[in-house]
Amino acid sequence: MAYRDIAKRRQRDLERYRRRTETRRAAGLCLGCGKTEPEPERTLCAPCAEKRNAADRARNARLRAEGKPRRDPEQAKLYERERGRRLHIERKAAGICTHCGTAEARPDRTTCEPCAEKRRARDRNRHARLKAEGIPYGGRDPEAKRRADRKRSRRRAEARRAADLCIRCGHAPPAEGRSMCAPCRENRRAAKRVRHAERRAAGLCVKCATPAPGGKAYCDPCAKTRYRRRKRDPEARREADRRRYAERRARGDCTTCGKPANGAAECKACCDAARDRYQARRAAGVCVKCKTPVFDGAAYCAPCAVAKNERRDREAEYAERRRRYADRRARGRCVGCGAPSPGAARCEPCSRKHREASGAFRGIPLWDPSWTVIEIATGEELGTYDSEMEVAACLAFAKLSRNEVEVIADASPMSSYTAPPW
Repeated sequence: MAYRDIAKRRQRDLERYRRRTETRRAAGLCLGCGKTEPEPERTLCAPCAEKRNAADRARNARLRAEGKPRRDPEQAKLYERERGRRLHIERKAAGICTHCGTAEARPDRTTCEPCAEKRRARDRNRHARLKAEGIPYGGRDPEAKRRADRKRSRRRAEARRAADLCIRCGHAPPAEGRSMCAPCRENRRAAKRVRHAERRAAGLCVKCATPAPGGKAYCDPCAKTRYRRRKRDPEARREADRRRYAERRARGDCTTCGKPANGAAECKACCDAARDRYQARRAAGVCVKCKTPVFDGAAYCAPCAVAKNERRDREAEYAERRRRYADRRARGRCVGCGAPSPGAARCEPCSRKHREASGAFRGIPLWDPSWTVIEIATGEELGTYDSEMEVAACLAFAKLSRNEVEVIADASPMSSYTAPPW
């Protein structure tokens, strides 16, 4: 019963204190004595402030001597946090530095330049010290730091995209249909190529830098994620591949790796790599496209052969060949390999190769010989055979000697100029 009376009395005293405080603040009087005006930008007059400071010092000394905290740590933390938020809002609304509260804040910022420089120097020192100790992100939570960085990057990219600027540098307009300008895109490609080569050489996943099993480019989780993303919208992926191919061809770069190719579709390194891969798969008896086992020495398996024929547009190929032929002839280059060939359609190596592949160079074809047996006495044809053993069997069956028949050999005139099969 007594406890409830004490609680009620405390509640009534607190309400009376709040009413008195509000009345004195509205009247512009000191909140302590209620008689004189307070000090500038303060709520107490000088005598009341001195009395409160002396009482606080005495109380703090007594608690320090007893080994007790001056205030409840949790309550003090909550109070200081709330006070900091309140000061931040007030100073930001007034356009002054939220840290020192005296100087004017920088444009589109909340702190002045001296306070910002002090904070940057402090952060640099902390990062350098913790980096030397092997602690990343200046001792902050790595995952929280990454989330904050990604969120900030998204906000910045959206703002630059809305302003029709490159989302990487924020200065130049982006390329047509892109979000970055051409120099930034090229720098990013170069950095990706260097990082890809370094991680591949170290046996790491080119995506997350974790060890990749079996010398693969991706670890198992990244490979699964990449496979799911590639299957998500195949048409969009094909459209992106076609667009990248057209852009690299227009720049004269290799359509596979993006390096300069002097106007060719692929650079020499990619051509050699593709040729070696083709020959290795042919020698292994697998499809040169998907590495599926093939039969009868074919280069492609049945599905890949069908897909290749469906994709092939012969009319477009013929039109491209005619265009390339006319362009190279006009520039005085070989229509086969593009090497300089003034006054002739083909250079000497291509001309010799073309001549040897023609029917005129081959001459009379070499066909398999046959033998026709004719009886001399009657002039009757006993048959045509493919080998001399069959001729001997015919004579034995007809009971005729070699002098009683005439054997006519139907052999190619070129057979005498070729070596025997053994």
